[in-house]
Amino acid sequence: MMIVVTLVVGLLGAWIGRWLALPMGELFGASIAVVVFLKLTRQQVRLPRPLITVVQIILGISIGLSIGVQELLNSFSLLLFCGLVLCMLSQTTANYLWLVRREKWPSFEAMLGAVPGALGVVLMISESQQNPSPRVAFAHSVRLLLLMLIAGYIASGGEAADNLSHQLLQQDIPHLLVLGVLAILAGKLAVRLGIPAPYMLTALLVAALYNSYVMGGDVLVPVPLLSMATSILGVLMGSRLVQASWREAGRYARAGLVITLQGVLITLGFALLFTLMTDKPWQALLLAWAPGSVEAMTAVGLLLGLEPAFVAISHVMRLTLLNLAPALFKRPLQHSLHKSEVG
Repeated sequence: MMIVVTLVVGLLGAWIGRWLALPMGELFGASIAVVVFLKLTRQQVRLPRPLITVVQIILGISIGLSIGVQELLNSFSLLLFCGLVLCMLSQTTANYLWLVRREKWPSFEAMLGAVPGALGVVLMISESQQNPSPRVAFAHSVRLLLLMLIAGYIASGGEAADNLSHQLLQQDIPHLLVLGVLAILAGKLAVRLGIPAPYMLTALLVAALYNSYVMGGDVLVPVPLLSMATSILGVLMGSRLVQASWREAGRYARAGLVITLQGVLITLGFALLFTLMTDKPWQALLLAWAPGSVEAMTAVGLLLGLEPAFVAISHVMRLTLLNLAPALFKRPLQHSLHKSEVG
């Protein structure tokens, strides 16, 4: 019963956040509402796994459907791809070293906290552990909040282009059901292989291939469905944040602030370097490689005339790589988790 009440409170908070037109209103509105509610009631909840699986599938499909495989191949040069990967690796390495050496985080949590984005997949991996820590949720919340506020204020004078969702169309329903079934079946196989965040990864891959080669890029996740998944993700985030004391919250928020600033400065350095080697302006590269959201950074690129298509494609590719990373680096993740548990 407490889980149901918490979900209702979170959805109400998400509605208020959206009504107030806050950046990522559903996510942060739900999170704040859940934190306040659980603090007042002195309760703790843990969302059931089937609900988390649904969120993984919806978020994975929403990202996958935004990927045009041929468009990615046509728009991304090898040099720019290498720049994106090197920038992400540098961000992750610098953040990991700071969290381990200065903040004294366990290596597994530091690895999750160091990832420059992909809040959904990071929370899903964290939630799969026996005792999820609020550290990771705090660090990513601060990162996302800072970047969203900056992008939100810059983009407030124009129309934000949302390329991940639209209103529900009747002809999309059969395709979304097929994608859901395929994602579940592929996800079950991924679970057997021990891949972290399995349903999000398989949903992303299935949706990208289906939309590119079966539907030709005409299907998107409807707004209400994506909003619901984002709100539940906010509830999950809030249920983790509430576990920290005020003193711990201050330390974790400081860690989030430092790794966010590190990430932005590293991105700026790579943007200035690669603008000398390519025809892309450094401002466009900064927006494209910053660890922010697809919608916010694309809107800023659109308003400033900084190649919004390139910015959007870059962020979709960044999210794709971050969602694939747990499968590609399964062994290091397991090693760092074992090291954390032993330590």
